[in-house]
Amino acid sequence: MLDRLKFSIFLLIPALALSHFSNQQSTSAKLFFRLAPAKIDQMLDQLFLQFPNFEDRLMAIALDRIGTPYNLKAIGDGAGFDANPVFSISTTNCTAFILTSMALASAQTYQQAEKLMTYLNYYPSKNGENPITYQNRRHFTSDRLLNSPYFKLITDTISEQKDRQTIKLMLNRQENGTHYLPIVWEKEVELEFIPRDKISSTILQRLPRVCGVGIVRNELFAKGIIIGHEGLVFDGKYFVHASRDAGKVIKEDFYFYTQKKRKQDNKFICDGMVVYQMMEVPD
Repeated sequence: MLDRLKFSIFLLIPALALSHFSNQQSTSAKLFFRLAPAKIDQMLDQLFLQFPNFEDRLMAIALDRIGTPYNLKAIGDGAGFDANPVFSISTTNCTAFILTSMALASAQTYQQAEKLMTYLNYYPSKNGENPITYQNRRHFTSDRLLNSPYFKLITDTISEQKDRQTIKLMLNRQENGTHYLPIVWEKEVELEFIPRDKISSTILQRLPRVCGVGIVRNELFAKGIIIGHEGLVFDGKYFVHASRDAGKVIKEDFYFYTQKKRKQDNKFICDGMVVYQMMEVPD
């Protein structure tokens, strides 16, 4: 019965749009994070048959994961400084949601998806060394979007120059000169983004059917961070992301999200956005 429920959500998700996607999530969607690897294997096999296109699979998987509990430390390196699992679907955070959903959409088995995290979340290894270490992880979203072959920034293709700003910053270097994360790494990057007040219906209509968005938060610049949150946007409207405030993966109106303020200090939660596309990861 569970398999039939799970397969049904793939049949119900339109391959071309999410215009009919309901606010009411199916029972099967809420059970995804509880499934055993063997069940995931069955689902991925069915998914490849139902949706040959990578972006269609990514959309289906992301929607099916709505309700997954939020956990800031959902994934790690499996050993060492951060011994949390390299791959997990039982809980997630915003970046883990992106990476593990991409891995699942690129794989045909749970084990293969776990293996693909090596390429998605870590720099290439040197001299045959094990790449899965805390030091070698792609910790900063902006660096990942600028340098990983599986992500492509398209902010400049969906907006005009007058609607963009550029931030130049040394990642991981705080204002006092210390490192934000305990790694021997810092890197100067330059990133274009669309400020919140320039996010309009015109720009959102230019978004690809499936894309990722990174949320720029000015208050994090002092810590050596540019992007403080990320998620998936479908049809330029639906924002599917792991929300710390909600405590789970949710779907909400993206424009509405960009204009929200925090209750504790009345500050906007979004100061701008970058837009990116995601590529299928070959095994």
